[in-house]
Amino acid sequence: MELNELEIDYGATLIGPVSAELPAGGVTVLRGGSGSGKTSLCLAMTGFLTPTGGGISGDEGVLVPQNPREWLNPRHTVDEVIDRTARILGHSLGADERAGVLARALLGPELLQHRCGELSGGQAARVCLARALASGIDTIVCDEPTAALDASNAARFARLIRTLAEAGHTIVWATHDLPLVMATNADCGFVSLDHRQSELRQPDHRQPDHRWPDHRPPELWQ
Repeated sequence: MELNELEIDYGATLIGPVSAELPAGGVTVLRGGSGSGKTSLCLAMTGFLTPTGGGISGDEGVLVPQNPREWLNPRHTVDEVIDRTARILGHSLGADERAGVLARALLGPELLQHRCGELSGGQAARVCLARALASGIDTIVCDEPTAALDASNAARFARLIRTLAEAGHTIVWATHDLPLVMATNADCGFVSLDHRQSELRQPDHRQPDHRWPDHRPPELWQ
């Protein structure tokens, strides 16, 4: 995926222009101060938000949201979530394949029959990641996926992201926890945002971060 002078205009607030090449098999971190637009950029890269300028080359990514419980129907089983995602995107997964997707997200097959409302925070985050893997899309865009997790689950998720990058996935990770990212992904690239311009550059740990509200995709939630 490549971002080409991408802009998102909220009237008084302009995000971009953002230009960056996001390499396959690598982790690219989105960072910026409050209101810099990390979540909006994640939504644009995954088709939930239309940029007002520039464009994206390559296929859209699939989103792993920062508040996974709000993106999972509590009445649905994990099996239904994985199966529905695959079918919406034009392919089907057998029972063994759905269990395999969960295994890649470090979850056991017994979780398939659990309802999403029964999941812990760490489980919900990894189910959203499993859903992304079930989509068959190579670029995985993570919007602060560890924000609501305790230290142990956050570290486990970070190691999992590293494994997926090593398997060839393009990983985009918006986060406020740079030490966590650097501990498991020391060779990652950075896209630094502010209200006027964005560029791919090396990390600067001094700049604070923020969180934006979620946008639930109704066709997957219902």
